[in-house]
Amino acid sequence: MMSKIISLVFAAMIFLSVNLNAENDGQMPNAPAQATLSGVVVDQVTGEALAGATVCIEGTSTKTYTDLEGRFTLTLNPNSSYNLKVDYISYKETMLSNVKADNKAEGLEIRLSLSEN
Repeated sequence: MMSKIISLVFAAMIFLSVNLNAENDGQMPNAPAQATLSGVVVDQVTGEALAGATVCIEGTSTKTYTDLEGRFTLTLNPNSSYNLKVDYISYKETMLSNVKADNKAEGLEIRLSLSEN
């Protein structure tokens, strides 16, 4: 008798789990929307990709580094604007204000100029 009750409870849990998942198209309920902000960091004069440049959101710990082709991607809240800080050794730090994460395929092109020091 006890094994029948356990089997019934287990079956009910599976049924509810599958049913809830189907109603949400497999996504977590109330998951916050996210968008990506992507781009490439290049030398202002040569257009050469700058691998390893730091791209961060000012005032937060959110940051990433460019890959070998100078590309980066950040996952952010789509309903906010951000101040983006880009830094690379021997180059001037660059700030971009009021940048929005909007999933644009082309992304940003950020051109850094060499530091005078």
